[in-house]
Amino acid sequence: MKIGILTSDFRNHGALPADELFAKIKNHGFEVAQLNLSAVKETEFTNTGQFELPAKISDDVIGIINDASHKYGIPIIICNGTFNMAHPDAFVRDEGVKRFELFAGVVKQLGCGMISLCSGTRCENHMWTYHEDNNTPEAWNDMIDAMKKVTEIAEKHDVIVLVETEASNIINTPEKARQMMDEINSPKLKMIMDCANLFHAGEAKKENVHRIVRHAFDVFGGDIIMAHGKDISESDGINFCPTGEGIIDFKQFGELLNKYNYKGDMLLHGIFDENKMAYGIETIKNFIL
Repeated sequence: MKIGILTSDFRNHGALPADELFAKIKNHGFEVAQLNLSAVKETEFTNTGQFELPAKISDDVIGIINDASHKYGIPIIICNGTFNMAHPDAFVRDEGVKRFELFAGVVKQLGCGMISLCSGTRCENHMWTYHEDNNTPEAWNDMIDAMKKVTEIAEKHDVIVLVETEASNIINTPEKARQMMDEINSPKLKMIMDCANLFHAGEAKKENVHRIVRHAFDVFGGDIIMAHGKDISESDGINFCPTGEGIIDFKQFGELLNKYNYKGDMLLHGIFDENKMAYGIETIKNFIL
């Protein structure tokens, strides 16, 4: 297992030139990366809150990213392809599918065969913000429709798409993740296990951790092909924190990954403070590797 990071964790001061971004990843001791294009200055793309996919991406930019990746020996193992798959406006959903199809056609040029997704929310301004209509049949059906279109594109381009549970999104429980996968029934649709994202407001307590994490593995563990080493603070809300500073039991996480024959890498996420990245790596090495 290699330890990597999401490139968006370096975005505190805006997008970075690709060479500087990959140099930072290397210098902090990471071995692989999950690419968010909005973290790369050359893309001239700003995350709008509804899309982490640009409307276009040139061969020149792909070349610049590849050059940096190869120069520093940091493979890109997964790319963010997220957009709001449950947006109440069909135009936004359709635009996301259109951008996804463009992106699915170029990810392999980055040496990558996996794309992360967001199941979305009814919030019109931000795809990671909860909305009270998220639990309606209409929201579910819109998300499923978009997911079917995306998985068909994934099958055409021979890439795998991955979803994770998010308290703020349509897929906010392991059961809904299982239901989505059963309804879509595509070999190209798999799961990311992000333990920190399993908690709802009021649940982030030490005494709940083992039960909640174990339950998620029981429900969709066999379909996990990517792991995120994100952490969450003990509180009555949902407050993420740097890896190793919260309540996630990474020893349990590693044991469950082994139980379900996980063969992938571990991507840290949600650190943002570069001074705390070394401790995150140390945590994974101590409890999982």
